[in-house]
Amino acid sequence: MLMKLEYIILIILLFGFYEKSLKDNKIHRKNREYVNDNLKVGSKITTFSGIIGEVTNIQGEVVTILSGEYDSATKLKIKKSEIENILS
Repeated sequence: MLMKLEYIILIILLFGFYEKSLKDNKIHRKNREYVNDNLKVGSKITTFSGIIGEVTNIQGEVVTILSGEYDSATKLKIKKSEIENILS
């Protein structure tokens, strides 16, 4: 009887882990679709590494952003897949 209980607990834990993984993947995929559909020149974005900037150019999968203050702004080229969020 004890072995059956251990197997049931193990199955429940595996099912919970699997479901959580699927939900995280689904959220990430929806975010990716949102970014791909709504990214345009002038959008303010954040990247997964924490860089905040404004999109100045989009060429396929490469996005050029302007980051920093007006007197010391820097242009960066990043992959579209590195964009975490569109702020505006």
